[in-house]
Amino acid sequence: MTASWRLAAVVDSIPLPGDTLGGVAVGMLAQRVRPLRLPAPARLVGRACVAGGLLLVAAAWRERGPGSLEDPSSLVSTGVHGLSRNPLYVGFTTFHLGLAGATRNGWMLATVPISAALVHRWVLREERWLADRFGAEYADYLDRVPRYL
Repeated sequence: MTASWRLAAVVDSIPLPGDTLGGVAVGMLAQRVRPLRLPAPARLVGRACVAGGLLLVAAAWRERGPGSLEDPSSLVSTGVHGLSRNPLYVGFTTFHLGLAGATRNGWMLATVPISAALVHRWVLREERWLADRFGAEYADYLDRVPRYL
């Protein structure tokens, strides 16, 4: 097994929300066409959000462990998953917000709420699927842990 194959396997196991990536891409493209700069202090706040978002994604991904997202064998409900039912999505959205600030890209900032709303639609679908899959265990999790924060 080569290092590049292992890296590809790791990347494939991280659920990259397409709606978030799309928002980042649209913001980058719009910035090239018609720049909209955020104030300089946004850079510092943005860097903090990038770091925080990446740390949250890494912690959630690590807690989830190996296995398929499409066919989980167990419900992860401790650690950061005990604080938010969707720490990966919160982390990616925080990263998106931070990237907008760190690059001072006003268009990317404008795509954050749109991307978050699109991701929220997926979250609602996932919740129905997880309720069917894990039944009473998931119902208890819903009662104990907030959807996002």
